[in-house]
Amino acid sequence: MTAWQAAWLRIWALMKKEFLMMWLDKGTRKILFIPILVQCVIFGYGATFNLEKVPLTLLDESHSVQSMRLCNELKANSLFDVVQECLSQQCLQQSLSTGQAVVGLHLPVDFATHGQLYLIADARNTTAANTALGYIEQSLVADSAQAQLQLNFRYYYNEHNITRYSFLTSMILALTLIQITLLSSLTVAREREEGNFDMLLLTPATPLEILIGKALPPTITACMQSLLLFLICRFYFAIPLRGSFLLLSLVVVLFALAVVGLGLAISALARSAQQALITAFIIALPCVILSGLITPLAAMPPALQVFVKCVNPLYYGIEALQRIYLEGAGFMAIYHLLIPLLICASITLPIARYLFDHQLD
Repeated sequence: MTAWQAAWLRIWALMKKEFLMMWLDKGTRKILFIPILVQCVIFGYGATFNLEKVPLTLLDESHSVQSMRLCNELKANSLFDVVQECLSQQCLQQSLSTGQAVVGLHLPVDFATHGQLYLIADARNTTAANTALGYIEQSLVADSAQAQLQLNFRYYYNEHNITRYSFLTSMILALTLIQITLLSSLTVAREREEGNFDMLLLTPATPLEILIGKALPPTITACMQSLLLFLICRFYFAIPLRGSFLLLSLVVVLFALAVVGLGLAISALARSAQQALITAFIIALPCVILSGLITPLAAMPPALQVFVKCVNPLYYGIEALQRIYLEGAGFMAIYHLLIPLLICASITLPIARYLFDHQLD
């Protein structure tokens, strides 16, 4: 038996032990697959900026042919739910303040003469208000007889502008980041807490072999979770895949390698499983918030944009995954996004190895 074969046998033995510990530990087993399935479905239905019905209140003080035609067009539009037709501005304001309507349309007395109208939105929820105003603006431009211009909207890569498409595809890596950070951060901390850490010193495995044996199980588990999330996106929510599945898998693997080193470093430094979990959560949450998933990177201050591009692998992972999934981009179009993931992996994994060597010594 060669030295390489003996090394892989030791690594395989460590991997089997890690998989058994994952499966036999109730706490770890509970967070393997069920939470990400539930979160994916919840986010798919709940985390959307699209409004099925816009609650709308009308105030027609003009009572002209033009105003009546406009009101009838809005009532006939399936995007709007006319909840109230007011007779005064106080009624319109009350409808918005009570939350009965998101937007109010006020047609003044001189509407037929000047063609001027007022849209009042409840901006306590800015996302819903902006979305509703956008719907009404499109409807007014497209249907109103007063319109002088015809605007034709086209959305590339997401033709119907469905928020779920971009959000759920990004959640594949966001949920994977959380899961792999939590799993890898528990590898050493759990053994130290249970008093089994010193047993590693008695094994014939080298620190590098121990690192590989503890890094591969969370990485493989994360890839399986990503596959499960992909299947939900593709077949349950029917989000069309325009790119290569193999290229998508490459992005997931590189991202997992970039993140697992961070989790192992946390595990090597933490003195208990609770401390490891808290640290992993503290690191994972800002990574998700600053990844461009919730708010675009261009909306952040310039200094913060530079910081995110330097330290957050999730930003590059989401950018690459969305371009493959929604745009159908090939390798040459996204290779520059894979290089930062490789750099991150080449930094975090050696740091994790150094900490492992230090702890074992």
